[in-house]
Amino acid sequence: MIFRKLFCCMFLLVSAVFATVCAAAQSTASFTLQASTKTLTFRVDEVVRVAITQTNVSNHPVSCDYAGGNAVNLIYDYHVTQENGSPAEEVVWSKPVPPPYSYKQCAIGPGESSTNPIYLSNAYKFDKPGQYTVWVSRVDPDTEDESGKPVVVKSNVITITIVATEPAPDAAK
Repeated sequence: MIFRKLFCCMFLLVSAVFATVCAAAQSTASFTLQASTKTLTFRVDEVVRVAITQTNVSNHPVSCDYAGGNAVNLIYDYHVTQENGSPAEEVVWSKPVPPPYSYKQCAIGPGESSTNPIYLSNAYKFDKPGQYTVWVSRVDPDTEDESGKPVVVKSNVITITIVATEPAPDAAK
């Protein structure tokens, strides 16, 4: 009888540990995102280019597909705020890119990375000097959270500074 109770207790303990490990593994994303830029300071009239590096941290291939136009990958969600915390103003195109946009399939193997250059100034107005906070996110369709929804992977946060355009040397005369 004691052996049977001990066996039941061990079974429950092992089941609980297994469920916890499975839940933890299930909510760990299959990739990471890293935002970077060659410079953190841009002039008002410059193209703000940000590189997004997606690294596969899983043991299976991961999608790094591109869908978009105007050098903006629409698979990412962009989060850009001004220094006062308000969202940066989005660019409104007079002629939107017609569907089907540009679509490129891509897969990265375990341990591999893919870098996607994004012209952020094609999506947001950086016409006011100041600091802007930038990060991106992307859904990981291969990983679910505790409620069964796909995990959203977030990049690091970078802060860029927009400075006024200096007048041309001839304009000062």
